[in-house]
Amino acid sequence: MRRALVDSLPRHSRTPVEIPESESKHLTSVLRLGPGDLIELLDGKGMRARGSLLFRDKRVFAELSEEPSTDPKLCSLPIHLAMSIIKGEAMEWVVEKAVELGVRSLTPIDTEFSVVDLRKKGPDSFRERWQRIADQALKQCGRLDRMEIKMPIGFEAFLLENTPVFWLDETLAQEGTPGDHLALAAGNGSTAERTLLVGPEGGLSASERARLLQLTVSGKKAITRVHLGSLILRAETAAMMGISLLIGDHYGKGKNPIQAAP
Repeated sequence: MRRALVDSLPRHSRTPVEIPESESKHLTSVLRLGPGDLIELLDGKGMRARGSLLFRDKRVFAELSEEPSTDPKLCSLPIHLAMSIIKGEAMEWVVEKAVELGVRSLTPIDTEFSVVDLRKKGPDSFRERWQRIADQALKQCGRLDRMEIKMPIGFEAFLLENTPVFWLDETLAQEGTPGDHLALAAGNGSTAERTLLVGPEGGLSASERARLLQLTVSGKKAITRVHLGSLILRAETAAMMGISLLIGDHYGKGKNPIQAAP
């Protein structure tokens, strides 16, 4: 069924819901839907409802045929992706797949080795584009709540955040099968939000690594160094693997192939 994002859904009202112009143009011009066609409305906060299209002058509405409802299985998990900004299509792919995997929010990190110059169009322009891609993925995969794309920030600004951080350190090499310690470090099945930090192409700079290592050793910030095995992974691949492993830990399903450094 075709889906559209709306600002809000009335909880106990049959009042027609107005569909934003950007969504209504897609429904009518691209999908060629007309009056009476059935669609599913999402408020981006976890609620959904079916309704039929209704046209008034140049505005498009949906007349609800049911009360709004939710389904926790179709909502996000407490995972925050701190993704170093990588090249165009690769970054867009990460955004799309993070939505499909249930990531709750994503913060683009402008690191020393990030090759994208945010000054060309401004960080607002990049954030808006990534949010549009996230919203498109939301409607396609059936998820009910939006993945929030936060404003791009610098590396030092990111370090001011207080959530537990799992740093995918590409230089960390360990013997044996990685996988025994993440559950102990994170709390197997914990509902607390975890942040996954992924470096850019070429990894983090020496100074950025030194800052993370300093915080890890001092214990001033809950940073856990983790690795994904012996193979060298692209930044976008590492992000997807790390997300998948945190998902497994969230549900507490056995060991995960991700290991914390001692």
